[in-house]
Amino acid sequence: MRRRSLASIFAVLLTLAASAPALAASDNEVESDLRMVDAKVVEVNERHVSVIARTGVEHVIATCAADTHVTLKGRRIELKKLRVGDLVTVDLDAASQLKFARRIIIAEQAGSTVASARD
Repeated sequence: MRRRSLASIFAVLLTLAASAPALAASDNEVESDLRMVDAKVVEVNERHVSVIARTGVEHVIATCAADTHVTLKGRRIELKKLRVGDLVTVDLDAASQLKFARRIIIAEQAGSTVASARD
């Protein structure tokens, strides 16, 4: 009886340990009123960016070269390097009455990797 209880506790702990990384990774991909995940850039201007969210709705988001942080592969880049067609995650400023982008993270494109060919 004692071995069965110990085995049950061990199985529960193993299940929790295995699922913890998956839960932690999925927290970053949560979309809310202040965050758009995997939005496609359709227009870039020095004062705003237009994106289409995963829901299919287009959003026009105000930007500022000094206050909007744009990152690619963990490194900060200039706002003008953002291109039409990029997939981005946009964090909006909660204090602003406008949709103002505080942070834009450019996702790595899946097609940018080189595939190996076998003969």
